[in-house]
Amino acid sequence: MTTATSAPATGLGRLSAPPFVGIFAFIAVLAIVPLMHSALGVIMDVFPDHYDTPVSIGIGVNAIALMIAGSLSRSEAVGTWFGFIAAHLVWTGWIELSFRFNPEFMGMGPLMVNGEHVLSASLLFVEATVGLLMATLPFFVFNRDTRCNAFMWIQRVCRYDAGKPAPASERNFARITFLEVLYVVWFCYAVSLFLVDSRFLGLHHPVTYAATFLLTIWTFYLLMRLGRFTRILAAVRYAVPTAGVMWVSIEITQEWGLFTEFWTQPTEYVLEMSILIGAFVVALLLAVVMPRRRMTGKA
Repeated sequence: MTTATSAPATGLGRLSAPPFVGIFAFIAVLAIVPLMHSALGVIMDVFPDHYDTPVSIGIGVNAIALMIAGSLSRSEAVGTWFGFIAAHLVWTGWIELSFRFNPEFMGMGPLMVNGEHVLSASLLFVEATVGLLMATLPFFVFNRDTRCNAFMWIQRVCRYDAGKPAPASERNFARITFLEVLYVVWFCYAVSLFLVDSRFLGLHHPVTYAATFLLTIWTFYLLMRLGRFTRILAAVRYAVPTAGVMWVSIEITQEWGLFTEFWTQPTEYVLEMSILIGAFVVALLLAVVMPRRRMTGKA
C-alpha cells in the first residue's frame, strides 16, 4: 500500500508533502472570504433592488442542493469541498443579504455614537444574533464527533465524556464542513463586531489592541500546526478556524486604516483581484488534485 511518504520528494510530488499541504489548504480557505465579499458587492451593484431577494434565494437554494449532493457522496473529498463551498454560498446568499433586507426596507442608517459611525444597520442585525449563536454553540462543543482542539479542551476541562467518535467511514463530511464554516464565520463575525462597537469596546480601546495582537499570535500558532498536516482534506477543515481567527485581525486592522479592502471594490482594483482569484484557483486546484495523488502516489 502506498503511504504518505511514498510520494516523490522532488517536482510536483514535493507539493503533496508538508508544509505545502497546509499552505494550499489555507490559501484556498482564506481567499474565498474576500471573493464572497466581492460577489456580494457585484450582486448588489448589478441587480436592481427588487431583484436582490430572488437572487439571494436562488444562491441559497443552489448551495443547499450542493450540500445535499456532497452528503449523498461517499467521497471525503467531495463532501468536504461541497460542504465548504455551500456554506459560503449560504452565508452570502441567505444570511448576508437577509441581514440587509430589513434595514434597507426601514431606511435605517449607520449607528452613531458620539458623532461617529459605529456599525452599519445590517451589522447591528448580525450583532443581535449573538444570543442565538451562544445558545446553539454547546451542541457542537459537546459533540462526540468534534475534532476541534478547543472544543475537546473544553470537554476535558468540564470532565465531559462525549463517547467514542464515529469512524471516518460513517462521518458526513459535507454536513460537518458546512456547519463548521457557518459557525466559524458567525462566531468570528460576532467577535469582530463587539470589538469595534464603541458601545462595548471600540476600535481604539486597549482591549481591542490586545485582542488583535493575541489573535495574530494565535493565527501564527495555528499556521505552524497546519504546516505539519499530511492530508489535504484534514488540512482544509483545520484551515477553516485558522482563517476565521486571522480574518478578525484583518477586519480590525482594516478599520484602523492600515490597508484598503480592495475586494469590496473589485472593479477599481482589477490587478489585485486578478492576483487574488489566481491564487485561489491555483491553491484550490492543487488541493483538489492532492487527495488523488496521495492515494496513487503518482507524480
